[in-house]
Formats: sequence, structure tokens, C-alpha cells
Amino acid sequence: MGEPKDQPFKPLSNRDFDFFYEGLAQSRLLVQQCGECGAMRCPPGPACPECHSFSWSPRPLSGTGVIYSYTVHHHPALAGFETPLPVALVEMDESIRMVGPMDGTDPTRIRIGAKIDTRFIDRNGVAGYRFVLTDGARP
Repeated sequence: MGEPKDQPFKPLSNRDFDFFYEGLAQSRLLVQQCGECGAMRCPPGPACPECHSFSWSPRPLSGTGVIYSYTVHHHPALAGFETPLPVALVEMDESIRMVGPMDGTDPTRIRIGAKIDTRFIDRNGVAGYRFVLTDGARP
């Protein structure tokens, strides 16, 4: 459930996202951190939404957090994905939110506040990540 069935598409290369995919290939979850004000941002972009600086550096994340919100796709957004496909908005431990697919998780088990960890995958040379449930909701 939720895993691509066929050859995955390769992400397009650009200066704002390349570091992110290079990090995934090394089993690291990276976000941009502004070189001026220190704000983190995800998804990556050319300028800081807080101070508009173009200066940034990659910042590694722990890969752990809690589910802030989620949805379940019953019609695949991209060809090759099985359904149902749960997709979560996760509040990472570093206080930044990221969107990502859940790893074959039964949608009935997903709860707001549930703890997650990140699993890195490689499908035919294309690096990716999935969120996985750990041991329930945080107190």
C-alpha cells in the first residue's frame, strides 16, 4: 500500500532542490536554513520568506516528529502509486513542517499527534523518503 508500482520518475534538477535530493541519497533529511535570520524553510525556495535573503545553507533534521495533519489519497496523484496512499503533514522535532507519504501504513491507524520516524528508500536509483509510525501519540 502506498508504494510506487512502476519505475519512479526522477525529480527535475534545480539549484533550490538539488541539495535535498542529494541528502536523501545519503539517508539525510535536509531543509534550507536562512544565512541571515536563521529561519528554516521547506519546501526549498530561492529566498527566505521571513527576511527575503538569498543566503542559505542546508540543515539536517533528526527525521522524527509528530503528525500535524494528514489526508488519504484514493486516486493516485501520480501514475504508479498504489491506493489508498496516506500523506502526512509532520511537525518535525526541529519545529518545521514537512509533507510526505506514509510507508504502507493502514490509514485507520493514523492519528493526529502520532509519533513518526523517517525511512529512506531507493527505488531503481531514485532516492526518496517515507514517514513511518513509531509507538503512538505523544503525551
